[in-house]
Amino acid sequence: MHPYMKRPSFVTGFLLSLYSLAIAQAPAQNKSSWVYPGKNGKLVYKTTPSGDRIMDFSQAGYRGGGVALPTVPVKRMVKPSGKDDTELIQAAINEVSNMPLVNGFRGAVQLAPGTFTCSGALYLSASGVVLRGSGSGKGGTTIRMTGPKHTAIVIGKKTFASDPNDEPAAPDEPFTAAQTTITAPYTPAGTYTLVVADSKAFAAGDKITIKKPVTDAWVHFMGMDNMKRDGKPQTWIAKSRSLVMQRKITAIKGNQLTIDIPLADALDNRFFSTPGLTVSKLRAAPAVTDVGVEQLHIQCPPLESSYGNAPYAGVRIGGNDCWIRQVYFEETMNTTVFAGNRNTIEQVKITHTYPNLGASKPADFSFEGSENLLNKCEATGGNTYFVWTSSLVPGPNVMLNCTFRGHGSRIQLHQRWATGLLVDNCTMIDGGIDFMNRGVAGSGHGWTMGWAVAWNSIAKTYIIQQPPGAANWAIGCIGSREQTARLFDSSPILDEGYFESHGKPVFPQSLYLAQLADRLGQRAIANLGYASNTISQFPNKRVQPTPPLKTAPDPVLGADLALHRPINSNQMRHNLRQFAGEKAVDADPATYWATNDSSQRATLEIDMEGPVVINALLLSEAAGMGQVLEYKVEGQVDSDWLLLSQGTTIGNRKVDQFPAVTVWKVRLTILKVNNYAAIRQVGLYNRK
Repeated sequence: MHPYMKRPSFVTGFLLSLYSLAIAQAPAQNKSSWVYPGKNGKLVYKTTPSGDRIMDFSQAGYRGGGVALPTVPVKRMVKPSGKDDTELIQAAINEVSNMPLVNGFRGAVQLAPGTFTCSGALYLSASGVVLRGSGSGKGGTTIRMTGPKHTAIVIGKKTFASDPNDEPAAPDEPFTAAQTTITAPYTPAGTYTLVVADSKAFAAGDKITIKKPVTDAWVHFMGMDNMKRDGKPQTWIAKSRSLVMQRKITAIKGNQLTIDIPLADALDNRFFSTPGLTVSKLRAAPAVTDVGVEQLHIQCPPLESSYGNAPYAGVRIGGNDCWIRQVYFEETMNTTVFAGNRNTIEQVKITHTYPNLGASKPADFSFEGSENLLNKCEATGGNTYFVWTSSLVPGPNVMLNCTFRGHGSRIQLHQRWATGLLVDNCTMIDGGIDFMNRGVAGSGHGWTMGWAVAWNSIAKTYIIQQPPGAANWAIGCIGSREQTARLFDSSPILDEGYFESHGKPVFPQSLYLAQLADRLGQRAIANLGYASNTISQFPNKRVQPTPPLKTAPDPVLGADLALHRPINSNQMRHNLRQFAGEKAVDADPATYWATNDSSQRATLEIDMEGPVVINALLLSEAAGMGQVLEYKVEGQVDSDWLLLSQGTTIGNRKVDQFPAVTVWKVRLTILKVNNYAAIRQVGLYNRK
C-alpha cells in the first residue's frame, strides 16, 4: 500500500460471498436516508446543507422513461446476396423511409437469417424506421463488417468525428427575445423550481434552455485553474462553453418557474456576472425520432489493436426517442455513442477477444446526450472504459442492471464536468466505479462528474470523490473504497463523496425503478420488463470474476507491479504485434518488445493506472538479439518526469534501485543500441 491511497480493511476477494450474505439478509436491508419511501409510500429525499438532493432519474429512457419499446410492422424483407449487401440494405431502408408516417412509424426493414456483408455504414436518417434482424444468436442475422473504417449503423443526422460523411443536424436555437436570468443566490441541484427576473415572456408548456456558462471564477472555485503537465498550463473547460440543460415549463407562479425534470447541477450566482445564469425559450430543431435497431449480431474480425487504429464501431445515435435492443456487438471498438436524448439501449451485449492496446482506452457505451437509459446491457473486454461521459453533458442518464467483466476495465467517467448519472444495480467484479478528478489525464479532463449516484452496485473498487460545491454518492454498494489525489498528483488526497450503508444493500432495491413507480405507477416498471423492484430481478449479483492473469513474482524483489499494465511505445519492430510493447509486461519469458534496426530514443511507457510506490526496477534483454548500450528510466511524479535510473548495459538481468517514489507512469528510453533493442521484461517493484 502506498502512502497516497487509503483503504479500509475490506477484502475484495470476498465480494461474491458478501453479496450472497446480503441477499440472504434481504428482508433486513438498510433503508437509505437519502431516498426512501415515506409513510404514504411516496419517496422522501434528504438534502445537503445547501438544499441539494439526489435527482429524480426516472425520465431517462425512451419517451421520457417507463414506456415500453414498440413493435413496428415489417414493410420490407431483405435476404443476403452473397456479395456486398450495403447498398441492398440501404435501398430497403430508403424505400421505407419514404413511406408515410402512421401513428409515428413508417415500418421495419427485416433482415432474413444469415450473414450480410457490409463495407460501409447503414444510415437511418428518417423518423419511424426500424432495422430488425432475425435474432442476435445462433440462427439469427449477422452483419459482417468489412472494407474501410466505418460505423456499422448511424441514426440521425449529427456529425461524429469517427464518421466524417455523416450529415450534421441543425442545432437547437433559443429565442433570444424570450430570455431572462436566474436571480436566486443559490438554486440547488435536484430542484424543480427556478426563480427568475421576469417570467412574462414564458408560458407553461414552453421548452427552455438553462445555461450555466464557464467563468474564471467558477473554474477557480473548482480548483481547475492550477493544472500543469510537463510544466505547461492545461485548460479544463474553455470559457466559450456552457453546461446547457433542456427542460419544459410545467407551471408559472409569479417569477417562479416549475420544470418537468430536475436540475442536474447547482446554480450558484456568486460565480456568474452579466448576463449570468440565463433561461431562454427554445426553438428545437427537427430531430430524427422513433428509430430502432434490434435483434442483430454485428461482427468484425478480432484485432489486437489500439482503439485509435481499430477500423469498426457499432452504432451512433444522433436522434431522440430511439432504441437499440437485443443486439450483439462482437469486436467493435467505441461501440455505442448516444448523442441524442431519451434513448433506450436494452439487452445490448459487447465482447472483445483481445484487450485494447495502449494507455488510452475506448468506451463501450458513451453518453453524449441526456435522458438516456442503459438497461440489462453487458460488456466483456480488457483495458477499456465500459462507460464514459462526454464534456458538459447534463443528466439524467442511467445505467440499470448492467454487467461488465474484464481486467483493467472500469466505469471511469471521462471528461470535463458531466452531471447527473445513476449507476443502479450494476456489477463489475473485475474493475472499478470512479466519480473522480482526472486532473491532467487525457487533455486535462479534470473534474469529470458531479451529482452522480452508485446504488446497490458491486465493483472491485470505488473512487467516489466530492467536487467543490457538488456531491457524489455510493449507497448500498459492495467493494473496496479508495482515496487518491487527482490523477498524476501525489497530494492532497481528495475528500470522499457520500458513502452510505457500504457493504450492505439498501431498500429500495433499484432507485430508478422506485422513482419510476413513484412518478408513473407500477405499470411503468412492467413496461421495462421488471416484474417487481426486488432482488429477484437482478441475477447479475452472482457474476463470476474473469480468470486471473498470469503472475511472476520475483524471488528477491517481490510482486511485479508492472505486469499487464497498459503500454504506449513509439515503435514496434517491422510493425508486428508479436514485438509490441505489451510483450515486456506479459509474464511470458518467451516474448519481448523489439525496436527497429539502429533505432535511437525508442520509448516504452507503462501506465500504472493509479499512484504506485516503487523503489526498484528489473530490466531483461532477450538472449541472442540486439544489445542496449545506453538507457534511462523516468517516473511521472506530480505531472512531471523524474529520473529514476540510467545505465549502459542490461543483459539477462539488470536491477536498478532508487529511493521510494510514487509514480503514475514509468518510461524506459533506449538512448543507444547495437542493432536493435529486444526487451524481455520491464519489472517494477516496491522492495521491502
